[in-house]
Amino acid sequence: AYRAWLTDAETDVVINFIIEMGDRGFPLSHRRLKEHVDMLCRSRLGDAFPEKGVGINWTYRFAMKYRDRLKLSDSRPLEDKRG
Repeated sequence: AYRAWLTDAETDVVINFIIEMGDRGFPLSHRRLKEHVDMLCRSRLGDAFPEKGVGINWTYRFAMKYRDRLKLSDSRPLEDKRG
């Protein structure tokens, strides 16, 4: 836990944000999630946070670690759902 980029409270905020955006119909891609987490960490850590942000596989590992609270899925075009 001491090596994690996010604190427990920040992790809860990020998970709730992911769920809320999915419920609104705008699920986050891995790239968008990385951008939000980078912004959150940069605001708290400042120059101690790497310029490139979290690693390339960070979002995948985050989703796997919290798979009991998050679900990975692909979105479909609106026309498929209308039928």
